[in-house]
Order: sequence, then structure tokens, then C-alpha cells
Amino acid sequence: MNRSLPFFAILFLIFACKSHQKLLEEANTYSNFRGFMPIDPIEYHDEILLSADGELYTKDIKVMNSEEIFQFLNNETVLVSIGQVTAEGGIAYLPVTITTKNSSYKVTMDYMKFATLAEVRQDGSFVGFRRVGVGLRLITLLTANESGINIGDLSSIGLAAKQGSIKGTMMIEVVGIKSREVTTLLPLPSEINQTTIQNAMQALATIKSKIYDEETELFPQVMAIKPDSTSRKRRPLATVPKTDTGDNTGGSNHVQGGGTSGENPRAGQEDPAEVVDDPTLSYGNEILLQIGGTKNTVSKFQQAKNLERTAFDYLFDRKIDQVIATLDAAEKVYPGFHSVYDINRLLRSAKEDLQDPNSPRWKEVYTRILKDYPWKLSDEILERLENEAEG
Repeated sequence: MNRSLPFFAILFLIFACKSHQKLLEEANTYSNFRGFMPIDPIEYHDEILLSADGELYTKDIKVMNSEEIFQFLNNETVLVSIGQVTAEGGIAYLPVTITTKNSSYKVTMDYMKFATLAEVRQDGSFVGFRRVGVGLRLITLLTANESGINIGDLSSIGLAAKQGSIKGTMMIEVVGIKSREVTTLLPLPSEINQTTIQNAMQALATIKSKIYDEETELFPQVMAIKPDSTSRKRRPLATVPKTDTGDNTGGSNHVQGGGTSGENPRAGQEDPAEVVDDPTLSYGNEILLQIGGTKNTVSKFQQAKNLERTAFDYLFDRKIDQVIATLDAAEKVYPGFHSVYDINRLLRSAKEDLQDPNSPRWKEVYTRILKDYPWKLSDEILERLENEAEG
């Protein structure tokens, strides 16, 4: 009788583990996991709120210098995300690190210097969060030949690959960091093993140290998202002002360090207890979080283009004050647009003489713009400049 006790003890432990696993799954522990999910980097566009000398100002992220970008990207993290390849070919990110036999996984190790931005729809419903920043990413795509392998540890992955317990490939990404030296340091791993993983980690550590170099340029990207599939249960956070886009499709608004919402008269009227989760909502939120933040930039581009055209109309009418004021507006709407800044500086330097519409300086200005600042100007404007310079 006593001899059978160890057998039953072992049997009990096996069934207890399986019951525990089943309990976790039935309790939706996996399906309800809502951590940040890494995505393929997508370039980010928006105006960012900054501060200098106690004053707040906004600036387009495309023309921010390194000091301003570091002010914006004030968080850092190292994150390992493990995703299991689903039967449909997608990736389900789960809070597990142990493999199941014959399953495939995507293990992503990120170093990110980032800012976390909230996103809400026009109707005030919460979409989720996105992490915008620069960083380094090490990705391993692998298939496990055995169960019980710890793929949350890169050294364990290397050892398992050496033993033939897993097979796969490895990728290294430098996200939003542009430098000739960084390109030289980037390794080219051909397979997963202990040596290639060690070499990759050493190279990434060296590249990380180059972020603050003066010659390194930074271009923040959307690197990770955290969609919220239960946003319909939440009441609007505040009121979003109406926009002039004419878009009533339920787009989203970027919120830097806060939240906004919409002007739907029925917003917040639903009883949370009566709302049923929509399985398609999470997918829609993922798309909004990945591509959000570009809509305003497109409209600002068009706005600056219109202002540039208006400024040239004033220029040909020889109305110097109106030209300068309009170019100022274009530069404010979209800093760095075409040659607006340089043309405006040229006009300001000759403003006193150009107050006289008959001044010979006007021809000099037309000639200078045609010679030095013709970039992206329309053929019609270029032809007008040529005629005024020769007339």
C-alpha cells in the first residue's frame, strides 16, 4: 500500500498541473491579456508639445532637433514579448514563456526610448495606447520540437537551438536611428545559436550607446500598441472640439499625455452592464493605433501649400507686408515646408526697399528666388518668376 503512494502522488501532480492549465484557459487568462504588442515600425507624424525657458510651444516632429526629440521621448524600457502563431497565421501575444511541442513562436526583444500616447475616437471612446520612439529590436522566429523550453530567455533559446530542440531564424532591427556608424556596427546573423545571439547582443549594446552622438539622427516610429477591446463600456473622457475635416467616420484623435472625446449626444448613455464586447473592435483599434496621427499632418501640408500659393500671388502684386505675413503662417502651419523659410528671410532682409512697388529690388528678388529657391514650386509660379525677372 505504501509503495503505491509515490505513484499516486506523481499522478496527482500531473493532473493538478493539467487542471491548473485548464483553469487558466477557461478563466480567459490568455485571451484577456492586454500587454503592449510590438508592431512593424511605422513612421509617426504629428505636432508635439514642448517647453523651453518656461514657455510651451508646438513643433512638427519632422523638424525637431535631437534635444527636442529627447525631451519628447522621456521613457526607456527593455521588453520581451512572446507571440504564438495561431492556426490562422496571426500572432497571439500571451503571458507565457514555455513552449508547446510543434508550436511556432515570435519572440521580440525591444529596447525603446519612447513616449506613450493615448488615442480616442471622435465619439470619445477610448482606443488604446501607442508607444512612439526609437530603439533596437531583436526578433527570433522559431518552431519548438519539444515542450517545456523557456523561450523568454535568449540564452535558453541559444542552448535549445544548439541541442536541436528548436529551429528558426533571427532578425535585428534598428528603429528610427540613422547613423553611418550604426550601419557599420549592425551584424548579419545567419542562424540562431549561442554565438550569433551573443554577437547580436554585444552589437545592440554598442549601437545603443550611439543614440546620443551628435551625428546620429532620430526619427520616432510607432513601435508598440495596446488596443482596448472594451472601450464601448467606458464613458467619454471629455469633449472633443468639432473639426473642419468633414469626416464623420469615427476617426481618432491623438492625445499627448491625456485624453479627449467627442460630441456625440448619446455618448456615455449606455449602461456598461448591457454592453457586449465586440470582437471586431480590438482589430479596428489596432489599425487606428498604428496609422493614427497622420491625418492632421496631411491637412497641414495642404494648408501650407495653399498659403504658399497665396503668398506668391501677393508677391507678384508686390504687396510685401502681405507676402511676409502669409509666409509666416505657412511656416507656422508646416515648419520646413518647401523653401518658405528661406524665401521669407530673403524678403525680410529687403523689406524696407520692397515697400515701394516700383523699386528695382523686386526684380532682384524674383531673380534670386528663381535661382536659389525654386524647389517644389509649380511650373506656373516658375514661369511668372522668370517673366517678372526679365520684364
